[in-house]
Amino acid sequence: MAVSKKWASTISVVASSLFAFIIVFQIPLFRVACRNKTCESPLEVISSQLVESELVPSPLVKTLLYPGAIAKSLLRGSPLPSYHNLFHFYHFDHLNTPSSSSDDDIRHLEVFAGCCLCLLGALLSIFKPRRLTFIGTLLIYWGLLRDILLFNSSARVYPTLFLASLSSFLSIRSDVRKIIQCCSSTSKPLSKSL
Repeated sequence: MAVSKKWASTISVVASSLFAFIIVFQIPLFRVACRNKTCESPLEVISSQLVESELVPSPLVKTLLYPGAIAKSLLRGSPLPSYHNLFHFYHFDHLNTPSSSSDDDIRHLEVFAGCCLCLLGALLSIFKPRRLTFIGTLLIYWGLLRDILLFNSSARVYPTLFLASLSSFLSIRSDVRKIIQCCSSTSKPLSKSL
């Protein structure tokens, strides 16, 4: 029993850290149209909405985006982006113009809600992993698959979304403990019979 708790705790911490890394450093999970550009991570989807609506001060949005901008520039081999030109780096500088894709934004409501839950869950997982991350990834799947199947949209799902959903599921300590206990209880009778 104590071993299953220890394993569950270790798996949960590693999985929640991996999920937070994927969200904060903006590993591409999908491709979806958002306003006048294409977004590939939950933070980009949320930031495009926040920049366009101007509900949140731009320094807060830039602070959320900056770790991912550093990671992207390092992967591309380009110089680090300036904090002040961050919206230009993400092509958010023309979001305040009227968009012809307002219907697309309404269709992507599940994706936006899932992205918000993923970000909130990733930030809260620093203190304690929550189910918000898994629910968020499921909402993103649902929204993207619905758009692809029903509307023939240009949305795409990357394999990294599966990794994110798996790590979000494994970050739930109680569920991982139940899986470990189930696997260990089924393997004991087999070892005794041999």
